[in-house]
Amino acid sequence: MEPTATPTPTRLTVDVWADVLCPWCYLGEQRLSRAIDEFRHGEDVELRVHTFQLDPQAPATVMPTLTYLADKYGAAPAQARAMEQDMAHKAAAEGLRYEVDRPASNTFDMLRLVHLGGEHDVAFDYLRAMQAEVFSGNDDAFAPDTLVRLGEELGISADASREVLATNRYADAVRTDHDQAVRLGATGVPFTVLGERLGIPGAVSTAQYATALDQAWEQIHG
Repeated sequence: MEPTATPTPTRLTVDVWADVLCPWCYLGEQRLSRAIDEFRHGEDVELRVHTFQLDPQAPATVMPTLTYLADKYGAAPAQARAMEQDMAHKAAAEGLRYEVDRPASNTFDMLRLVHLGGEHDVAFDYLRAMQAEVFSGNDDAFAPDTLVRLGEELGISADASREVLATNRYADAVRTDHDQAVRLGATGVPFTVLGERLGIPGAVSTAQYATALDQAWEQIHG
């Protein structure tokens, strides 16, 4: 008599929408990653990354983040710095480097490269690598050479990255991701959907992500 095969558990999908320049995405991804690592069914979680450009009108030139925030929100420089220093403390609590005086620029090209990363199964890693460059204060974080180098470190050829940067490839994919999130009710990022049914707006705590993983797992497995 042939032994009965053990059925493979249905994988739990975790869809995350994020932008490179978004501080709360930076923190939220760290917390979600930790929750998945500690989840008892973590090996059966499929993390799927989607892009969501928060500010399509952001200038293509690189400028100090504090200048960008002050211009965008009409905040006084001191107020912008205080807000960023508060975020820096939150990031430090997650073990993340976070420089208040860091560069800012338009992220559309970066998000197109995230989709290239998806073709190589490293979309999340590429996104996180770009964020690490930005939030660590690298003035060259938005430079093509930096973005190409990060891709190479993940196994993406320099030619492939440069081809994307030189064309409009994946532009429609970025817009499609954004529109999908809006249809699902997202007004900003991070935005997370577990099991294609349980939505989490914003960056919640690691414990809250863990609870959501448990709930979503029970929903799809009964």
